[in-house]
Amino acid sequence: MERELKLRIPAEDLEKLRHAPLLAQAEGAAGAPTLLTSTYFDTPELAFHWCGASLRVRCIGDERLQTLKLEGSARAGLFDRDEFELPVDSDTPDLKLLQDQIPADTDCGRLICDESTAARLKPVFVTRINRSVIPLRLPSGDELEVALDEGIVEADSGSVRIAAVELELKQGQAESLYGLALELLETVPLRIDHLSKADLGYELLVAAHSEAIKAQPVHLGRRDSLEDAFCSIARNCLDQIHANERGVVSGHDPSCVHQMRVGLRRLRSALDLFAKVIPACPGLDEELRWIASELGAARDWEVLAGSTLQQAATGRNADEIIPVQQACEQIAVSNRQRAAAAVESVRYTRLVLQVAIWLNRKGWREGMSDKQREVIATPAVQFAADVLRRRHRKLIKRGKRLADLDDHRRHRARIAAKKVRYATEFFASLCARRAVKHYVEALTALQDDLGWRNDVVVADQLLTSLPRTSPDATTGAAFARGYLASRAAADHEPLKKLWKRFRRLSPPR
Repeated sequence: MERELKLRIPAEDLEKLRHAPLLAQAEGAAGAPTLLTSTYFDTPELAFHWCGASLRVRCIGDERLQTLKLEGSARAGLFDRDEFELPVDSDTPDLKLLQDQIPADTDCGRLICDESTAARLKPVFVTRINRSVIPLRLPSGDELEVALDEGIVEADSGSVRIAAVELELKQGQAESLYGLALELLETVPLRIDHLSKADLGYELLVAAHSEAIKAQPVHLGRRDSLEDAFCSIARNCLDQIHANERGVVSGHDPSCVHQMRVGLRRLRSALDLFAKVIPACPGLDEELRWIASELGAARDWEVLAGSTLQQAATGRNADEIIPVQQACEQIAVSNRQRAAAAVESVRYTRLVLQVAIWLNRKGWREGMSDKQREVIATPAVQFAADVLRRRHRKLIKRGKRLADLDDHRRHRARIAAKKVRYATEFFASLCARRAVKHYVEALTALQDDLGWRNDVVVADQLLTSLPRTSPDATTGAAFARGYLASRAAADHEPLKKLWKRFRRLSPPR
């Protein structure tokens, strides 16, 4: 099992990092770099790639090393995956060496066992990396290896330069990797790297874009403690956040911005939900608010340029909406670039590393009394029931006469509904399935309507400001505002019915 934390670094800062006290004083500090030439092999249809594997032969002097890496998890830059490494006698792979190590009933195993695969293998790209390796032994006893890489990935279709730092765990706990990365971050501006060298090579071959990733269900056991439940929920939220980072940075799919923002909201909601028993690390909420706001501006203009204005672009006034949409799309693209820059920033890298350390070390235990530790060791079932009851009661209070509320109070009710939804999804596995299903269905319908009403309010604010920067959009913006206001007024009775339906339900148990 390979456990590596991958970080990008400006090429001009590699030498500065090499002389950082932590690395320069290490026993066996880096000498002259070694050239590593790795040739990646695949079938013409890239069968290894599509089953989540990479196959290479690395040349180090006169030695040849064959490596197969399987798809694993990549969380906050930490790659956790199975790796099979064996010496070979030639510059091409020997699949027979792998047949006893990969389960034959997996996609990769079937590919390796197929006699025709070896004959169809061909080089698909090459990496040429100058690597300096520095072994580290920390005071904790954990053993790490720091690799400073500079080089190139080359394919027939193009090439890409690499300057990176790889921190590999040889022995010890994963949080040591994050702690070391934070120390190195004080010397040079590092960034979380979401792509392995194999990923970079395949990106030169395949024009694939990162898809938006929605939250996966949270699975809790009825015997899980409060602390166990919190860890599972927090990691679930972080998985959604990290899964969409790459898509936000690439900018190909605006939905990645939305899903990363949802992940951040879910995490903040989870921290709030457990705040009385598991306090967050200082400054965490402020930093989560910052990155969420950077994504929020992009999302607001995307929604306006897309679904909201499409409602108004009907009938004889459709032509007037076109310049409004064009202006909004330009602003959305600009804000999407700003969101990408935020996710690529040192500030965000530091946030990711600090959260990873806090969660892995269970940093909330520091300073806890024995009584507080006893509380977080109790079963989560009763806590979940109490939380769902309290949040449901708060939504009922804030939603009184919901259809008649002003924008501000309706917004507060919408936030309360969102918190109820997140809490219900977090604890769904501890409740009766049928009760959760009916409750979430009614709550989702209510949320959808409240969300649309909020989009209309935001749209009105953005359309009001638009003519100052886009005079050609003045007439269309005024029409769109009027049209959306009339649609919101017409929603009065449907919203009353949705609220009435939800009020009849009790929170699931």
